[in-house]
Amino acid sequence: MSAHESWTQRVSDYVDDLVQITEAMDLILDETRVRTIALQPNQVDESTVKLAETISQLEAMVERRDVLLRDPEAPEAGLSLSEKLLASRRIEDARLARRCGEAAEQIKTTHQRANALFVCQYHLSQFQSEMLDRLAGVAAPPTYEKPNAKGGQKSNRGGGELFNEAA
Repeated sequence: MSAHESWTQRVSDYVDDLVQITEAMDLILDETRVRTIALQPNQVDESTVKLAETISQLEAMVERRDVLLRDPEAPEAGLSLSEKLLASRRIEDARLARRCGEAAEQIKTTHQRANALFVCQYHLSQFQSEMLDRLAGVAAPPTYEKPNAKGGQKSNRGGGELFNEAA
């Protein structure tokens, strides 16, 4: 086995591990989303701990990629693993470069899903206190202002006022 082939195998192992970590993150996000919908906060916290662990694994993968990029057996041309692999002009390396790109896209999608989930959880965590404030008659400015037809101002009813008016 040549030096390039052993480096290529290490890159392949790296991509396999990266995909496995990303798939684990996706599974944790799925579990967290389901638990969020079911409003089971103790399980959401458990999923968050698991997600933090996989994020730590992903951070370790970044270090591992940097080692592969600086490896003396790596091709000189290129700044990324994909560029280095494509520089060899070998079909096997081009396939591996494509896998690197697919893994990168999977990571981007996972990142977007995680952001969306945690924004949702943030709003849900505020929901109960906002409802209690409204029921108690505490007037608070709404998150999203909508002007009404009268003078461009939205009337802001304190929680109790709405129920009194409705009764």
